[in-house]
Amino acid sequence: MGTLILVRHGKTVLNSVDHSERLRGWIDVPLDENGLQEALETAERVADHPVEELYCSDLQRARQTAAAIAEATGLPIRPTAALRPWNVGSLAGQQVSTILPILRQLEHDPSLPAPHGESFLAFCDRYAAELNRLLALAAATPNCIVAVTHVRNVLATPTVLAGGDRTRIPVQGGVKTGSLLWVEKRGRKWFAREDATDPIQMAASSELASLAAA
Repeated sequence: MGTLILVRHGKTVLNSVDHSERLRGWIDVPLDENGLQEALETAERVADHPVEELYCSDLQRARQTAAAIAEATGLPIRPTAALRPWNVGSLAGQQVSTILPILRQLEHDPSLPAPHGESFLAFCDRYAAELNRLLALAAATPNCIVAVTHVRNVLATPTVLAGGDRTRIPVQGGVKTGSLLWVEKRGRKWFAREDATDPIQMAASSELASLAAA
């Protein structure tokens, strides 16, 4: 049974659950003090499982989270730009509550590029290619593949796995910083769930599973 563990990086100064939250995008912001602690706690959870390889987004907040996991597992880190989040261009760093009209427009038309960035559909295509590559690796080993990424990637995962409508992927919300999303192969299908006991969505057709294992 293949297993891919997706990890959302720890908290940064731009992460918030209130009106002060700012878009991170490709800003290379580091973890804050709480985020560093989250990374250590997440690393302890991951180290309880047999991990084969460790990948991460090449942005600092993901690399710092991966570094804690590397320390706990003894694995080298394999950073890649393919695990970066949605490039929201010049919207990065701005307060979410002040640019809601623009975000809603981008959600309504996901083929529309963010100012000086990429469209949500372009992000989904980029991430889907990397996700399928990681699934192929996971399918080829009895151990776990770990990838530290960003909230938008985690939000997109169930829809990408299922070959669903990418225009309906939410562009806001998602799991909290430091969370894990398990993607497991059972037979010819992939299932995504937030922890080891509660499935949140059956994912992937047999055709996609075959493609991922190719």
